Amino acid sequence: MMTDHRMPEMVVEPGTLARAFEVEPGENGLRQQDVREIELAFGRGAMHYPEAPAAMFILGGTAYVDGPGEAARTASVLVNTKQALGVYRGALPSAILYLPEGRTGVPLGAVLSHAAGDFGGPVLVFGVGRFPAGPQKRLGPALRKEGLVFLAFRPSASAEPWRLQGMRTAYLPRSGPSGTAEEVLARAREAGPQALTELPADRGAVELVLLVYRLEAVEPAGGFVDPPLVEVSALDPSIILDIRYAGTRNFAGLPVYGAPRAYLVLPEAQRLARVNARLREQGYRLKIYDAYRPLSAHARLWELAPDKEFWADPERGSRHSRGAAVDCTLVTLDGREVEMPSDFDDFTPRAHRDYRDAPETALRHRAILEQAMAAEGFVPLDKEWWHFDSPVWWEYPLRDVPLA
Repeated sequence: MMTDHRMPEMVVEPGTLARAFEVEPGENGLRQQDVREIELAFGRGAMHYPEAPAAMFILGGTAYVDGPGEAARTASVLVNTKQALGVYRGALPSAILYLPEGRTGVPLGAVLSHAAGDFGGPVLVFGVGRFPAGPQKRLGPALRKEGLVFLAFRPSASAEPWRLQGMRTAYLPRSGPSGTAEEVLARAREAGPQALTELPADRGAVELVLLVYRLEAVEPAGGFVDPPLVEVSALDPSIILDIRYAGTRNFAGLPVYGAPRAYLVLPEAQRLARVNARLREQGYRLKIYDAYRPLSAHARLWELAPDKEFWADPERGSRHSRGAAVDCTLVTLDGREVEMPSDFDDFTPRAHRDYRDAPETALRHRAILEQAMAAEGFVPLDKEWWHFDSPVWWEYPLRDVPLA
């Protein structure tokens, strides 16, 4: 590749030192983080799944995690972090630099070295730019320049290598310099980062705008998030509990839970209480068969289940194990059960939501329950009339806290 020697021009030089954070890999495994508090970061993490962490990139409150053999998956609220380095929201860059567009590329390593100057401490650089897309595809149209956003970190002295992580963008970023950090970040978000990509230091940059963070310190991250599990009956004592897996009245015929208690993550418990208030106006209230389910209990139920089709593979985890799903039915205001198309954990077509060969009263009760749950955002499961998921179940982590 032909290269030239253009160097970035200073657009703004605020001159401040930023404070960065670092999540170190350790024995505690994945740590839950609220990415809305993070401006920029790169590292390794997962989207609340138990698989091995993959490369992770956080930009302006959204995390991108590269799954095996697939495009990057995104989360706009929470991620499980294995290790990461970045800066929190509100951190000010030390400088903003702009590499004007040219016909040939400038090695990215040369641009980064120029941006860091002779500063001896750690430096974090965020870049948005245009890069040569590569050779022409056989029998296809010529490839134009591609857009990339990236993070680069140099721990201390200029002799140390840069750690680089980049993402392709759906669109080419807008051309021209930016005068504020907000404009640079807005350009990156508008470009639509969509897939992690290898980014060597000798990659030629055609045009770049850079945020340079000269760091005063890189400190251990704090403030990890553990969305609280709350007992449903503490929010609404009028909801009746009939926790089947805490007794013998279930498909396995034996107790799997340590106590007959129903927990959900706080937003979903509040959502369920609103459902119950709706139903009380119609002369009914809720009875819960199952709510939060520890991972180990789910694995035990999977072993005992006669038909695995009705159960989430423990390798992926159940939405119950996130405190983000509930199994429930209707009762009258005085607590009497109403007729439904089947009993709980009926592994036959009678449990399906489209089953019609049931008494009209049972079908009406099923519809009343589904309408009330859907009105507050719960998503019904097709094969189980009693099962409802949180509309944002993926935002909550899997857990194995015992029911006791």
